[in-house]
Amino acid sequence: MNEQLPFISETSTLPLLSSMCRVRRGENFRVHAKTVSRPMLCLVLQGEGVLILNDQIHKAHAHQLFVLEKGTTIEAASRSGITECILLSMNTVQLKQVRGEWKMISDPCLPFQWSTGPMPVRHEQQMVARMEQLYTAYQGVQQEHFINIHTQLHELLQYISENRLEANQEKVDPALERSIMYMHRFMGEGISMDQLAKIAGLTPSSYSRSFKKAKDMSPTDYLNRLRIEEAKQQLQQNPCSIKDVAESVGYGNEYYFNRKFKQAVGISPSIYMKREQLRVATASVLGLEHNLSSLGLEAIATLNGFTDQELSENEHQHKLTLQLNKLRQSKPDLIIADTHHEPYYDKLKSIAPTVLLEPVQDWKQIHSRMAELVGREKQALDHFKQLEFRTLDVGKRLQHFLTMNGLHLWRLSLR
Repeated sequence: MNEQLPFISETSTLPLLSSMCRVRRGENFRVHAKTVSRPMLCLVLQGEGVLILNDQIHKAHAHQLFVLEKGTTIEAASRSGITECILLSMNTVQLKQVRGEWKMISDPCLPFQWSTGPMPVRHEQQMVARMEQLYTAYQGVQQEHFINIHTQLHELLQYISENRLEANQEKVDPALERSIMYMHRFMGEGISMDQLAKIAGLTPSSYSRSFKKAKDMSPTDYLNRLRIEEAKQQLQQNPCSIKDVAESVGYGNEYYFNRKFKQAVGISPSIYMKREQLRVATASVLGLEHNLSSLGLEAIATLNGFTDQELSENEHQHKLTLQLNKLRQSKPDLIIADTHHEPYYDKLKSIAPTVLLEPVQDWKQIHSRMAELVGREKQALDHFKQLEFRTLDVGKRLQHFLTMNGLHLWRLSLR
């Protein structure tokens, strides 16, 4: 069963085409922190580069579609000689039937509850052709084109909705999407697997299998993630009560909420509320203290349990004891450690709450994780943006240099 635009019910939301433009720019094209004033679709026709939406970094390439909610902040840079895209902006209106009469009010939301970010679509060429056709119709001046372009807009949106892809390139299942919308709307209430399966029109076992295949996690884990993310937002508001937050996101038991929050985030809700004021120490052979420093926070103490092969076991234990005593004397509120220090976890935990960071290949994940623990997410995102733009700039300079001078490789052999 496909999603449908909800035409002419007691409450209907209708997207109307506001404007379309075709943008073509040359080398060194850059957009600096622009804010979207109405819902938009952006289709890249030519070129590649970096698109940053609400501080989230995305690689952009030809035939890629992006959804932009009202209020989205955009930054962009091209790495191509020519960049071309179509921008489609919409005004969404909500029709309500009140006492037999239709009332029309503005609605800032996108159709189908779409959210800001890339929108993978199968059959990209057909989607591009439909967008091009709508743009051609939009340029017409005859009065009958008004009905024609809005009909084409609805057909385009319907086509995109029916051909959306998950991150794993599986086709989006509208039945699962309905259950996810229900989770978002009613996360503060008790939600059972039977309810979600019924909304999706599946048996509980089929629903669980389909959900796991599409989202790479169970419905329960997905719902818990939604609840924890909402809880994090609420815990940053002052004043707030942990008990009230727990209840508002669907955890009737405060103890259970604390346990689930700590499992997901690594620290308790009470520590999370004051994370920007924490005295933080590190236990690392990977230099986690340097990550902290780059985020504008100096570690009050550091421990490095690396086993120096030139030291005897007694010498190593003596060195470790001295570091642990110094760590204890510094009285940290939180210790951030790498997994090389897992053997010392109990000792570290006896000093202060301790988070062990799991090893990952991408250093950005570690940096983001630390930033979240100490309330420095904005600083981390700024680092990533600067890195992307600098990498882009260096790539262009290197390409220009190679074009002008060429690259010569010589192989020398000594006989």
